[in-house]
Amino acid sequence: NLGANLRDNLRDNLGANLWENLGANLGANLRDNLRDNLGDFKIRGTYWWGQQDLSWIAFYKFCNEIGVSYSAINADKLDILHQIGLSCMWWYPCDGAIIACNRPAEIHKDEQGRLHNESGPAVMFRDGWTVHYVHGVSVPAHWVENRTALNPREVISHDNVEVRAIGAALVGWPKMLGALNARTINDSGCPDIGELIELDLPGLRQPGRFLKALCPRNGLIVEGLPRVDDFGAPIETALHGQAWRVGMHLSEYRHPEVRT
Repeated sequence: NLGANLRDNLRDNLGANLWENLGANLGANLRDNLRDNLGDFKIRGTYWWGQQDLSWIAFYKFCNEIGVSYSAINADKLDILHQIGLSCMWWYPCDGAIIACNRPAEIHKDEQGRLHNESGPAVMFRDGWTVHYVHGVSVPAHWVENRTALNPREVISHDNVEVRAIGAALVGWPKMLGALNARTINDSGCPDIGELIELDLPGLRQPGRFLKALCPRNGLIVEGLPRVDDFGAPIETALHGQAWRVGMHLSEYRHPEVRT
């Protein structure tokens, strides 16, 4: 009972987040290597996640500590899973053998708990194998490891919009704008309010519109804008774009005299 309950909860609660962050990279590589190297070994399931099971193992052990009664055999199994979780990451029981993956040497996340590292691997395993993520988005390793040499043309030619946005941030918008055929639609004359610009982006039927402005905290910002605000009015000026950012009607918006 405990085992089935544990597996169901793991699949429901950890599976989506795990595969979103690691599945595309870990899964394909692992499956290819298993097929090539295991031969006739028969793997007994692939849902034993070792270290990554520990949160739910701790949950069940806590319940036991506060009075939930488990049978002796289930309690023993839970203790075994706990010890395995302290020793390795994913593991695969086979007929006559067990495959155990060592725990990562490094895991980096952002404030929202997404895999993230702008200066190196987001996850590094002890054999040197790595995956690279920026704010939960998988990116090519050289985009992070050699970002100063990253070509804006390579970024804008990527077929995934979300990856392109991360790449643009890594390259830096001053370099990106030169590669995107930026055109000024409206210049407020004030760097703080900024400019309304259009950019040609692959995959878009028409040029995208953006607010380009100087932020005292973050430097140059380039943020996407809709062509119409929340009140149905066309956005034709940088000031209107600033009003849209804070959810205000243009007639009511007053740009701060000093921004920090």
